[in-house]
Amino acid sequence: ADEYEARWRRLQDEGVDIYYEIRNRFNRTRDCYDFLFLTRTCVNGLIRYNEHGDFNNSFHLSRPGINPERLRGILQKWSDRLQNFQFVQADYREVLAGAQRGDFVFLDPPYGGTKGRYTKTTFDFEAFFAELERLNQMGVNWMLTFDGSSGDREYSFAPPAELYRHRFSINTGNSSFTKVMNSQTDEIQESVYLNYEPVHNILDII
Repeated sequence: ADEYEARWRRLQDEGVDIYYEIRNRFNRTRDCYDFLFLTRTCVNGLIRYNEHGDFNNSFHLSRPGINPERLRGILQKWSDRLQNFQFVQADYREVLAGAQRGDFVFLDPPYGGTKGRYTKTTFDFEAFFAELERLNQMGVNWMLTFDGSSGDREYSFAPPAELYRHRFSINTGNSSFTKVMNSQTDEIQESVYLNYEPVHNILDII
């Protein structure tokens, strides 16, 4: 929170050039505090990289960035809630190797219809489907978000039907991307897949 506030106050005092100074520095150093600042002050909070792997979203001219005291409160609340959680940065197969019968796994891989949009690394869908089958055989319950629609754009890349038992859609808000690109509002419908029978009607809960 202190690191964000220091950068934010420089932005308010010295102007938009501070944003690009920090963006350039992040692209050299990958400093995590610079990244936090960029995510809170770039256009609509959209994380985008160019073909060289450099952060390239612009400054949001009509917004000053989230107020430091408001962000401080948010960070503290998340810190309180995450005390008993463990975060691991690893290949998903390495993480899932420890899954056991009766465990629940939530999966949110790159969508099939967004190839190359977020990373240059190719995601191996066949290997991913094989991992889903392995989890099925082990008796691990999983929920997967994998495709959907945004306005008139369909991202229909459903996993093989034999891998899951239920599919439903949920509204996850409006697309920031299309709002930035062409000033229209596109509602996002996200597809959710389950390999198990839920105890209750999950749509009622949502």
